[in-house]
Amino acid sequence: MSSSSSPQGNGTNITKLTNCRLVINDSLVSSDLFISSQTGKILEPSSFTLVPDVTIDLQNRILSPGLIDCQVNGAFGFNFSSFTSSAEYKENIHTLNTKLICTGVTSYLPTLTSQTPELYHSVLPHLGPLDPTTISENPYYPRGSSIYEKTERSRNCIRAVIRRPGNGSESLGAHVEGPFLSPSQHGIHDLSVLRTTVSSWQDVEEVYGHANVSSLRRGGKIKMITLAPELSSTVSIIPELVEKGVVVSLGHTEASLSEASAAVRSGAKMITHLFNAMKPLHHRDPGLFGLLGLPEDQKKELFYGVIADGIHVHSTIVSLAYNLHPQGFVLVTDAMHLSGMPDGKYEWVNGGRKEWIEKKGSQLCIAEPPSPSLPPPSHPAPSRRSSTSSTSSTDSSHLAYLDRETRAEVEAERAAIKEITQMEKKDSILSPGCAAMCKAKAASLKAKYGRREKEMMGEPKKKGRQEEKETKEKKWGGIAGSSATLLECVNNLLLWTGMSIPKALASVTSTPAEMLGLESVKGSLQPGADADLVVFGEVDVEVEDLLGGSGSGKTKRKQLVVEEVWKFGVRVFCERGEWGWDCCRGCERMMGGSWNLVDEVLVTCSLVSLERG
Repeated sequence: MSSSSSPQGNGTNITKLTNCRLVINDSLVSSDLFISSQTGKILEPSSFTLVPDVTIDLQNRILSPGLIDCQVNGAFGFNFSSFTSSAEYKENIHTLNTKLICTGVTSYLPTLTSQTPELYHSVLPHLGPLDPTTISENPYYPRGSSIYEKTERSRNCIRAVIRRPGNGSESLGAHVEGPFLSPSQHGIHDLSVLRTTVSSWQDVEEVYGHANVSSLRRGGKIKMITLAPELSSTVSIIPELVEKGVVVSLGHTEASLSEASAAVRSGAKMITHLFNAMKPLHHRDPGLFGLLGLPEDQKKELFYGVIADGIHVHSTIVSLAYNLHPQGFVLVTDAMHLSGMPDGKYEWVNGGRKEWIEKKGSQLCIAEPPSPSLPPPSHPAPSRRSSTSSTSSTDSSHLAYLDRETRAEVEAERAAIKEITQMEKKDSILSPGCAAMCKAKAASLKAKYGRREKEMMGEPKKKGRQEEKETKEKKWGGIAGSSATLLECVNNLLLWTGMSIPKALASVTSTPAEMLGLESVKGSLQPGADADLVVFGEVDVEVEDLLGGSGSGKTKRKQLVVEEVWKFGVRVFCERGEWGWDCCRGCERMMGGSWNLVDEVLVTCSLVSLERG
C-alpha cells in the first residue's frame, strides 16, 4: 500500500512524516517527524509552529535513521582500491553512491585494503568526508566567480549544492585497512605491500600522503585506520592519529590481550571485523577478544565490528559477542566490489598483483585463475588494473611472515641442529658408538627440519606435486570479503538473536555514529541531525527453534524491507517507484531554480538559477 501525501503549498520547504513509528533509543515511538529540504535537517516541532509544505502518511511503517556502514571495499563492480584516472574514479564513486543508497545505506566509510603509497596518494583525495563548508572543490563554481563572495547567502547556496540529495550515499571519510598489519594474519591483503614497522610519524605520511592524514578539520581524508598493535612502534603513533580526528581500529593482528590493552590506553577504540584475521580465542590467552570481557567501566568507549553475513562468523558467536558488550556492537559488511554482481569469477588487482575472486551467491572466495582454454566470462570485469600499482612478488617465507609459535619452534629446531652439528665435529673425543649415535640423530633432525631451515634463511622451498596441491587448496577457497548488504546483516541479527528491531538497528545507526564521533549529526532522529532516513516495512518469517521453546519447533522472527530512503530531507528512493516530487518542489524554491531527473538521480540545473536564488 502506497504512502499518501497531502501537499499544502505554503513554501516552507518542510515535510511532515506522520502515522509512523520512530526508532528512538530502544523503542518504537508513534510520533510525527518534521524535516526540512532546505537545511537537510530534522526540525524541532515544539520550538515553533511548523507549517509543512507536504504531509506524508507512512501508514504505521518504521522510520529509522539512515544506515551507516563503516567498512565498504566496493560494490556494484567498483573497488575503491582500483584506480585508472581521476575522472573515471569520480564517475565510479557517483554510480556506486546512487545505487548504494537504495539499500538503505545513507553514509559509509569507503575502505581501502593494503596498497602501495602511490595508490593511496591517487585515490584518497577522492574519498574524504562531505564538508558543507568547503567550496574549493565545488565543480559548479569556477574560481573567480562572484559566488565566492563570503556572504551568508552565497554560502547557503554552496552548502545546498554540495549536499545534493541526488548524489546518493555520503562518504564520512576513508577507512584505510592497512598496510601496518601482521603478515601472519594478512587475510586477502597482499603480503608484498605490508609494513611491519613504524619508525616515526613520517612513515605514516609517506604511506598515506601528508594532506590525506592531516586533521579532518583541515581537509584530511582519512576517518579510520586499521593497524596491528603488536608491530614495532605502531602504538606510539596512535595518540597523534586520534588528535587529528582519526579513529584507530585494531585488526589483522596477533596481538595478545596486554598488547591490545596498551593500544586502547593510547586511544584505539575500535576492533576491525572481530574474530576474522586475528588470533582465535583461547581460554588461557583470550587475545584481542579478551577486551570484550573487561569490566563495563573499562570498555564503555570500546567498539567492535562484526560481519554477520552467515559466512565470516557463526550465528552463535555473533550472539555471544553482542551479549558481552551490546553498547559497542557495530555491524559492517566488509563488502567487496562483487556485491550486487552476478555469480562468476572476477579479476582484481590486489596490492601489486592480479588475483581472482569467485562469487557463489553471498560467498566470495579466492579463486584459481580460469583455464586459458576457457572463454572469458560474459560479464564485464568489475575492476581495472591500477595504473599506479607496481608488480612485485609476494612468495615470501622469511621469518617475519611466520606466526609466533611457528617462529619459536623453528628457532628451537635450528638450535638443536647447531648443537648436534657441533657434537659431530667433536666425534674424535667420543666413543665410536656415541659418535655414530650423534651422527644418526643429526641426520634425522636435518632430514626432518632441514627444508624449513633453508626457508628460514630465505631459500625458496621446492614443492612436489602433492605439496603444490595442498598449497592451492589452502590458498584457493579462502574468504575474500563479503557480498552481503548491510540490511541483510541486520536481518540475520534479527533471525539469530530474536532481539528487538530498535536494538538491531542501533548497530548500524546510533552506535557507529557514536564510534565516529558523529552522534549529533548521523544515526539519530533528534532535532538538528541530518534528515537521512529509511522507511522500513516488516515481514514475518519462521525459523527453527533449536531448543523447542515454542513447542512446535518453529518460531517467528521479524525481517525488514527498505521501502523509502530520504537524504538531506528529500526522498531519493521509493521501492514502489514513486519519487518525492512534493519535496523536490520545496528544493526548487530553496535553490531558486529547477530540478531535473537525470539517470534516476536529482541534480540542480544551472549556476545562473543558483546565483539568482
